Amino acid sequence: MNRWISVLLLLATALGQSEPRTFEELSTMARQAYEADHPEEAAQLYGRSVKLRPDWTQGWWALGMIEYGRDRYAECRDALTRMVELDTSAAPGFALLGLCEFRTKQYDAAFEHLKKAHMLVPVTQDGGQLLDMADYHLSLLLTQQGAFEVAQEILMRVARKVHSNAEMMLAAGLPSLRMPILPSDVLANRRDVVTMAGKAFWDLATQPPDEAEADFKTLVSKYPKFPNVHYFYGTYLAARDPERCAPEFLQELRVTPDSVPARVQLALRYVLEGKLDQALKLAREAVALSPDSVGAQLALAKTLRTKGDDEGALSALLAAERLDPVSPAIRLQIVNEYRALGRIEDMRRENAEYSRLKAEQANWP
Repeated sequence: MNRWISVLLLLATALGQSEPRTFEELSTMARQAYEADHPEEAAQLYGRSVKLRPDWTQGWWALGMIEYGRDRYAECRDALTRMVELDTSAAPGFALLGLCEFRTKQYDAAFEHLKKAHMLVPVTQDGGQLLDMADYHLSLLLTQQGAFEVAQEILMRVARKVHSNAEMMLAAGLPSLRMPILPSDVLANRRDVVTMAGKAFWDLATQPPDEAEADFKTLVSKYPKFPNVHYFYGTYLAARDPERCAPEFLQELRVTPDSVPARVQLALRYVLEGKLDQALKLAREAVALSPDSVGAQLALAKTLRTKGDDEGALSALLAAERLDPVSPAIRLQIVNEYRALGRIEDMRRENAEYSRLKAEQANWP
């Protein structure tokens, strides 16, 4: 009996010696398991490693990557939450965290973290495939919120990098047609028009101008009475052939009589053409239809300023500021209005706010 007890004790001692106990042993084995494509073992070892050293940023990142690859999005989210707490400048960490939260349908949190990832990477710098995917999902959430123009600006950058992606192309049709939904919510009977609009948008970024023009003509010809088709074509023309854009916005008003965006675009066009009374009428109609529209307030401000009514323009700009208090562009317009009115102290105060917001949102559209 004593002999067997001794053997068991020796076995227990040997097992104890083979079991990794230190952080260095665990982290080395975790990396080896990851490199050997053994994700379950690697996740278990990385999990034990970060328990021994909770401030190991790379361990939390690796654990998050592994769990994302295994479609364990809640576990990935928890690991990446710890990572970005340790490194608040880690754009990939915020990007992957936001993608996990998007998968778990925590859309508010996903938006904040995807936006953070976007703002951490300068426009001139290539963030790589992970950041491109994060930007794509950020554009989906912006579309869902109704921030269509910002969504399009971000999608344009993604398209120029990705070039060909059917899923992204479909999604690009949603902000183009001003539909505040996710691609998964597109009804079957609307999928074709959304796809066609998305192709027109995508080709603007990736194909010669003639191909995009052909896309728009096909879209307008096939779906002349679908809301915002003429508006979309009008915005395209406004940037490339402005003399032809007004008829498209007018046609949109025939299709969608209460369209605020069409009124805003027409007002801005009429200001350029010197048709100030018509512009003012449209801008006031836009504000009356949607007092919470920043675009309507800005169109009204521009029209009033052009007519020489700086007090009226300032009032409209302050309304826009209340609706979007973090916009540096609106603050700058207010600075210029205060200058025009000789209100120097107010101008200096707003200029300080403009400088602060501009610095905070250096990489935001």
